[in-house]
Amino acid sequence: MKVLQINAVYGFLSTGIIAKDICDMLERNGEQTAVATQKTSINADNVYIVGNKLDWKYHALHSRIFGKQGYASKGATKRLLKWMDKENPDIVHLHNLHSNYINFNLLCDYLAKKNIATVITMHDCWYFTGKCSHFAHTNCDRWQKSCGNCSQLKREVPSLFLDATEKTLIDRTEHLLKIKNLTLVGCSKWIAEQAGKSRLKSVRTEVVYNGVDTGVFKPHESDFRQKHNIGDKFVILGMANKWTEPVNKKAVDAIIDKNPDAAIVIVGCKDEHRAIFEGKDNVIPVGFVSERNELSDIYASADVFVNLTRADTLPTVNMESVCCGTPVVTFDSCGSPELVDEDSGIVVAQDDVDGLVGAINKVKNGECRFDALTKHSKFDKNTCYGRYYDIYKTLI
Repeated sequence: MKVLQINAVYGFLSTGIIAKDICDMLERNGEQTAVATQKTSINADNVYIVGNKLDWKYHALHSRIFGKQGYASKGATKRLLKWMDKENPDIVHLHNLHSNYINFNLLCDYLAKKNIATVITMHDCWYFTGKCSHFAHTNCDRWQKSCGNCSQLKREVPSLFLDATEKTLIDRTEHLLKIKNLTLVGCSKWIAEQAGKSRLKSVRTEVVYNGVDTGVFKPHESDFRQKHNIGDKFVILGMANKWTEPVNKKAVDAIIDKNPDAAIVIVGCKDEHRAIFEGKDNVIPVGFVSERNELSDIYASADVFVNLTRADTLPTVNMESVCCGTPVVTFDSCGSPELVDEDSGIVVAQDDVDGLVGAINKVKNGECRFDALTKHSKFDKNTCYGRYYDIYKTLI
């Protein structure tokens, strides 16, 4: 069996690591792999780069002018398809295609014509909407029927002049439905349920969690507290990309004000983020952490991880925290709450600031105690990605 994966990145960032982990799993089972990508941290004979910088920039410009992402890069995509002819995969596994590097319709037509078994991992909602990767930002449900009058026209890849979301939604779903042997995989139960409300509701859908490396993310001793002179303070951990969103300001201010004796560690801070927390003596801003062992040290040193996400399909950070033995407090939004069991954290209603502060206090008072190793079987990447192997085998 030969599996070809297509994703915007390979070997780095969340989906790129997932694609690499799936390749590793397949090769351990004696199967062949190939990867087509826009950007990679791994140079190998089985990795194909789609397009070039000039083409990507043109595609981005095309998307902004015409409001339609995935309609440019025709030449680059035709060259990709010729390479795919040589590779002759049994299965094509699609991840993120919305990064201005591939012509979506040409690819779908090829997969349909060749009758190649196709798996799509829905890391976000892009495949069943007319533009956005997450409709939860504006609580929109127009994607269930037609899109149009898009409330997120100027977000993500901004459409400068035209609202083409209605046409794009119809076009996108019609091209996908041409593929007879198609399986959708939701990386959370939540997104699988959303796909069931969309124009793709007739397609077979499975759920496979994105796993984590439990050899790295596990309870252990670290010197993070010592490095930052934290001592035995109660440590509240957060991620800067969520904690610095204007919509979360009220919640963040409340957490900081109500926990003056705690050490509040914010990871991923840029200079502008540090300015937000300037003068907050109980806040420790930490820069971007890409090394997984270093990130694991931070999780293992924290007492609670507070995830203020409002639009996440399946926040890997929740799994990483739990696997390190640190309970999670999160909003009841999208796929985030399904990763928190009754003993491993607390879920509060979105925008319930008092509930959020109260949940942190419950953790501080010892109300969340669990054995992290019991969670490893649920989130371990080898177990999770083994499910893909089972799906592949049923398709061929």
